[in-house]
Amino acid sequence: MRDLLVTGTDTGVGKTVIASALITALRRRGVRAIGFKPVETGLTPGESSDSDLLARASEDSNPLAVPLLQLPEALAPAVAADRAGVTLDPDLIESRIAQLRGAGYTVVVEGAGGVMVPLAWNYSVLDLAQACDLDAVVVGRAGLGTLNHIAMTVMMLRSREVAIRGIVLNGRGAPPDLAEETNPAALARMLHGVRIVEIPHRLAEHDAAVLAVAAMERLL
Repeated sequence: MRDLLVTGTDTGVGKTVIASALITALRRRGVRAIGFKPVETGLTPGESSDSDLLARASEDSNPLAVPLLQLPEALAPAVAADRAGVTLDPDLIESRIAQLRGAGYTVVVEGAGGVMVPLAWNYSVLDLAQACDLDAVVVGRAGLGTLNHIAMTVMMLRSREVAIRGIVLNGRGAPPDLAEETNPAALARMLHGVRIVEIPHRLAEHDAAVLAVAAMERLL
C-alpha cells in the first residue's frame, strides 16, 4: 500500500477526520497504518489535537509519529514558527517519514491547509508530497465554490506528477443544495477519471470508523 497525503482545498475542511478514517480503513484491511502530522498549529489547551486523533485511529503511540513542531497560533506553519522563534528543517520531515516506512508502516500524512501552504519557508505541502512520493487524497467542501478550489489543487498536484487517489467532498447537506447536488458530476467531467467520494455531513471524530467503512474503502 502506497503512503498517502491528506490535503485540503483550505483549512477546516475535515482533513483530520478523513485521515483518521483512512487509517481505520487500512487497519481493517490488515495494513500497519499510522498517521503523521509533521507540524501542528492552533493548539488549544485541554482539547484533543489533530495528532491525538491520528494516534487514536492508529492505535499506536510510536514517537516517530509525534509532530516535529506544535505551535499555539492558528497560522500557516512557517508563519507560526517565525512568530515562535523556531525553525523547522524540511529534511527532518522527510527523515521521519523514511523512518516510519523503514519500521514497516504505511504512513498517512496530514498536511496543513492546502497544498501551497508553507510548512517551512520554501517548502510547501506540495514539496513534501513530491519529495516523499505520496499519493494525494484531496478534501474539499461539498458546496458552492469547491469546483474552482479542487480544480486548482488538482492542477498543482499534477504539475508535480503527484498521483491523486481521490477527492472527498465533505459536508453534503441533507437534503443537498443545488451546488452540492451537481458538483460531483461537474468534477467528474473536469477531472477526467479521478475518484470522487461524498460524505453526507461533517462527522465528528468519534464517527471516523463509521466513515471509514462507509466511504474510504473506495479510495484504497
